[in-house]
Amino acid sequence: MSQASRVIRRCCVTTARCGLWAALAWRAGATELPRGFVEETLATNLDCVTAIAPVPDGRILIAEQTGALRVWKEGRLLDKPMLRLHVADYWERGLIGVTLHPDFPRTPHMFMLYVTDRPFVHHVLSRFTVNGDEADPASERVLLEGDDQAKLGGFQPGGHQGGPLRFGNEGKLYMAIGEQTAGEPSQKLDTLQGKILRLNPDGSIPEDNPFYTQTAGKYRAIWAYGVRNAFGLAAQRETGRIFFTDVGGSAFEEVNELVRGANYGWPLAEGYSTNAAFKNPLHAYSPVIGRSICGGAFYPGAGVMESWSDGVMRPPPNTPTPQRPITPFPPRWHGKFFFADFMNHWLKALDPDAPTNVVTFARGFNGPVAVEVARDGSLLVLNRGTIWRDPKQFVPNSGSLVRIRYVGELAGGRGAPVADPARGGFTPALGLPARAEALPRKLSHDDWQRRRESSPGRPFWVNGLQWHRLVHERDEFHLPRPGRLQLGANGDVVFPPGTVFVREFSISPTGFNPPDDRMIETRLVVVGSPIGYGASYQWKTPDQAELVEDGELVDVGISQAMNSVSNQWMKDHVHWWFPALDDALAFPAVNPLYWLPTAVAEFNRSPGPREDPNLIAVFNREGLFKPRLTAAQLASLPSSAYWFDARATLEQRVRSYLHGNCAMCHQPGGASRGLFDARLTTPLAHAGIIDGELAAGDLGLAGAKVVVPGDPERSILYQRLKRKDFFRMPPVAWHDEPSPILPVLAEWIRSLK
Repeated sequence: MSQASRVIRRCCVTTARCGLWAALAWRAGATELPRGFVEETLATNLDCVTAIAPVPDGRILIAEQTGALRVWKEGRLLDKPMLRLHVADYWERGLIGVTLHPDFPRTPHMFMLYVTDRPFVHHVLSRFTVNGDEADPASERVLLEGDDQAKLGGFQPGGHQGGPLRFGNEGKLYMAIGEQTAGEPSQKLDTLQGKILRLNPDGSIPEDNPFYTQTAGKYRAIWAYGVRNAFGLAAQRETGRIFFTDVGGSAFEEVNELVRGANYGWPLAEGYSTNAAFKNPLHAYSPVIGRSICGGAFYPGAGVMESWSDGVMRPPPNTPTPQRPITPFPPRWHGKFFFADFMNHWLKALDPDAPTNVVTFARGFNGPVAVEVARDGSLLVLNRGTIWRDPKQFVPNSGSLVRIRYVGELAGGRGAPVADPARGGFTPALGLPARAEALPRKLSHDDWQRRRESSPGRPFWVNGLQWHRLVHERDEFHLPRPGRLQLGANGDVVFPPGTVFVREFSISPTGFNPPDDRMIETRLVVVGSPIGYGASYQWKTPDQAELVEDGELVDVGISQAMNSVSNQWMKDHVHWWFPALDDALAFPAVNPLYWLPTAVAEFNRSPGPREDPNLIAVFNREGLFKPRLTAAQLASLPSSAYWFDARATLEQRVRSYLHGNCAMCHQPGGASRGLFDARLTTPLAHAGIIDGELAAGDLGLAGAKVVVPGDPERSILYQRLKRKDFFRMPPVAWHDEPSPILPVLAEWIRSLK
């Protein structure tokens, strides 16, 4: 593709959250850990678990949503719960939080947060006295009672209940309550919903709380607000800093530092905001990285661990539990904040002093909801293994508790690669390895050019349908030797294992396409049989690129663009998502960042205004199909059109745009929460677009559908592309420029009446 034939297209790398039940049908193998780490399963068949609390003597308390507090002790789960509470446990309600007094067991108090329906549905924070493996229900002292949930709204009032409890270094108790899907209460100081609260251990409210003089009664406990559904809360012993994780709506999952009196924006903002009234997160990630951030914990430094019982985990008196020496994680993990994603089943670590430095620690959990550090230096991960208590989808007894220990570089962990027949039997083009771990960590411009020049055969350019604002994309693919294409039975082009797709992205100071383009990313997809990989190289300088280990948002510079209204040059910061390395990419790919053009219609496009060639005709002419396609076969193939090609039909332009910008997420098994199928290969009558049911809300529009024939204003597809807030599509966009398809889409919707 020549420079003149490039297109400025929008980055569509994120999606609305998908349903929990879809994401949990995931598990294919054991947890992937760094070298030197091992995983132990401590307990299985746990029922609807929500939280854990390690005890200094080695026991572990496990909260089950239905009201039971279980005890893991001496290598097994005790039959009798420590305590059983009456709870209202629909959806996310129930027993949702537990923590111990910081001076436990000398002060034998346990704190629990639960939702009850006596006499109405509300949160209750209570303190109990622990005696051995039991807690007397009669010892309950109610410290705080929440608001009547029936009066607070929400499209699913049983959702977004919050739950985490944590003591700060100053001895105050912090707790989080979600906004029960109502949104608006988060910004009000006359309700506890959507807040982080701070109390004394006896339930009284500290007079130095930020809203103590502005509010009355229990609302004086509010420490911070504008929170959606905080699910993790952790205090760093060395510094006293407190972090909380907040589950996002459709755009960002957040790691926030808890600050006195701060407003975190919900529902007026999600993720990063330019509004100075809102506290921005330390770290936020889009739905292509994860879709439900949950528990978090600080890994302590060596000094803290040495203070824990002089370096050993001691048993309680008169018990045969053996001592376990502390084996800390290596220093690179000390002081890091670990956090989990329930939907994407990973555990990442963030450097509190450099929050853009986030690395994946482990993958392959089973719906993790809580993370804690035990006194022996191990990391505990609680797997829920099912969705919340929706009676149609909930799976009982599906949870587990695992321990991650460091055993040394020469033992345990992933170690050397093992033979995997799904990854073998092919040699990728461009001299790339068949396995991602063999990729070079750095790539020079000269080396990259040599790879291209020495590749047998010529590259084939791909005319993409995607639109990026101010960013230019250049796509090509390279076939291995020998390499042939096939027409699949599902209207797609089948590429042989070893095919390498290359997507290169650049920006220029003027936002157009002059010769001074600056390369920002080279993205690779190596087709496997069926397992390959996807990788991204970020160009740090014009001559040097580095492999991206974990996805991150980067400000890659400033471009200028002509404002069509003021007719003046406007400067824009260009933010770009660099995708994480995906070393187990199955085909057809469902990772939206590494989604490939495979539909015949994507390649079968008549020459448009830019006179791009019809690629199917090019492939056929050059003998890539064996046998060659006949003229009749070529004429019968489905086709696509550029959204700006006025010679094509409205439907073809709209559906081609949706395919190029939305189908990587909006398709069966894709990452999107929406129910419609945006692929061109799906007949319109079966795509769930016309009068399609909604899965992510109606934006307050009565009678709204995905598309309402004749009425763009009640068509959520049109509205989501039109919005400029975090409800827009794609859900993460760092500019206010509306999608260019809007006029064409509106005209098409009106024509359907």
